Amino acid sequence: MYLGVDWYPEQWGMEQVEEDLDGICALGCNIVRIGDFAWDRLEPQPGVYDFAFFDEVIAKVKARGLSVLLCVPTATMPRWLALAHPEVMSRREDGTRTPYGGRRGYCMNAPQYREKAVALARAMAAHYKNESAIAAWQVDNEIGHEGSDLCWCDACRGEFIRYLKGRYGDIGELNRRWGTGFWTQTYDDFEQIPLPKQTNTPQNPALRLEWERLRARSAETYLKMLTDAVKAEIPGARVLHDFSSSLWGKRIDPFAIAEDLDAAAYNHYPVWGAQADAMSPAETAFALDTARGLKGGNFWITETLIGTQGHDFLSCSPKPGESALWAAQAMAHGCSDLLFFRYRGYHKGAEQFCFGVLDADNQRRRKFYEVQDFFARMKPYGEVLAAPMHGEAAVVFDYDSAAAWRVQPQSDAMDYEGEAKRLYEQLWKRNIAVDVIPSNRDFTGYKLMLVPAMVAMSEGFKDRLKTYVKGGGTAVLTFRSAWKDEDNNFFFGRRLPAGLTDLAGAELEEHESLLTGQARRAVAPDGGMAGEGRVFCEMLTPTTAKTLLTWSPCAFGDYAAATENQYGAGWCFYLGGSFDGALLSMLFERVLDRCGLKGIETPPGVEVVTRAAGGKTCRMTLDHNAKTFQIDG
Repeated sequence: MYLGVDWYPEQWGMEQVEEDLDGICALGCNIVRIGDFAWDRLEPQPGVYDFAFFDEVIAKVKARGLSVLLCVPTATMPRWLALAHPEVMSRREDGTRTPYGGRRGYCMNAPQYREKAVALARAMAAHYKNESAIAAWQVDNEIGHEGSDLCWCDACRGEFIRYLKGRYGDIGELNRRWGTGFWTQTYDDFEQIPLPKQTNTPQNPALRLEWERLRARSAETYLKMLTDAVKAEIPGARVLHDFSSSLWGKRIDPFAIAEDLDAAAYNHYPVWGAQADAMSPAETAFALDTARGLKGGNFWITETLIGTQGHDFLSCSPKPGESALWAAQAMAHGCSDLLFFRYRGYHKGAEQFCFGVLDADNQRRRKFYEVQDFFARMKPYGEVLAAPMHGEAAVVFDYDSAAAWRVQPQSDAMDYEGEAKRLYEQLWKRNIAVDVIPSNRDFTGYKLMLVPAMVAMSEGFKDRLKTYVKGGGTAVLTFRSAWKDEDNNFFFGRRLPAGLTDLAGAELEEHESLLTGQARRAVAPDGGMAGEGRVFCEMLTPTTAKTLLTWSPCAFGDYAAATENQYGAGWCFYLGGSFDGALLSMLFERVLDRCGLKGIETPPGVEVVTRAAGGKTCRMTLDHNAKTFQIDG
């Protein structure tokens, strides 16, 4: 188990290093993360590498018995690179270049940037390939964060055209599948295809979905180049990337990226910037379980906050004990190695208000001792917390559906990630372990599959889902399931949900989008359940399914709002709206009864997780009300 801090000695100079290491060792750390934003220190001039500073730092770290997580610092570029190659700066939709001076201003597809980034990664790996203190390597930082998942430059356009040629092969095939006869958009050559910039009306949904796919592909290939560069020099290197928050909402597919990594890492900020309140405990648990799902196993936390965070605007401050509680929650949900951000807040630059274990006053105060206590409490449980963790239920993420929702949200109230969280919370509050998995991963071992709003569902996934349910599994589908094909188009001549009417035991008859503030009443036929549905109102006609809820009153007629259907040895539930929490909770009592899942009852806001390994068991009780945790075993 690695426990440590993010440390930036290049910002302070060598004269501060020994004092810093005294404090870092006093915390109980066994690792430091360094180099994250130090490109100009490592390559002060084009092609001229200088490792002297970090050589000395690593030597001193090693002398203290500490390990190193070494970062390839390509998330921010040196000034000389932007001056020599201004074309590496990303281009906005309006054609202007991102100015130099922030971070992640580069285009992931720019050839010159890729060339210099790969050269830096390889030079670092070649220099440090025999350094025993390096436990792992990190490539880049928080890919796609802060709007950097989009770029409209010539390099991106070139990649888009090459991608389309490879995917469709023939322009006629593309015209046919995209339906370009609509609005006179037929193309004679791939080079004629525009980037999907904003026009006076929306662009073709198929074009826009392919652009979303290209954006994800750009991040994936860029990070793979960096990973390959490190491994070319150090074949056995352990390489990871640190993902930022909202993994469901960016134009990256974190699950696809993680396939090329040895480990996944997540930067854990339950509150940041201009947030008046922290994320709810269920939301933070969902983010952590998503991080665990990236590799289907344990993950790193490369940054978790200990102090107030923000650039120009600040968040609410973590209360005493709260940062340790959030860190403990991460360990409970499968984090095997954790570092706090950062050892000391920097008194200069854009992150002056990102406070660390120490503030700029350089004094050991409450936060220092909170981290010290947390490390001491975690260390005895290293073996158990490093063991694999598997849930009995799973939530499915689908990148194409996430992209399709960005292209056509259909309602201003629609939030793909939010709908997933609402289903997830029903299990979290009952202390049932959940995995978050991509749609292409095997799910045969789960008792329950939650499939939120998978609007662009592949035929292969439909077949696997039917086999799963027929074999005894339970699935929960929601509104807009299987409405679109792989080109983001409706199916012709097929009832909705397309290809799943037998599984759902129901067919869609009518539907309407509900905007923010709108709701429709849903009631059980026997009057035992009642509540409201929001976002969408899908009106269903059961064929073999049993009606659990009806829309009442309903101007369209008498239709089901939620159904359950036995399919082979299993069950399929279909939810035609985003139901309020109380109504959803009642529905899930039935769902859990069907799949045989039993939770652990605790007071609201109290979370219990049990971990086991090698005959040892530990139980973590996280009291989110009192901002404390207990670990026993």
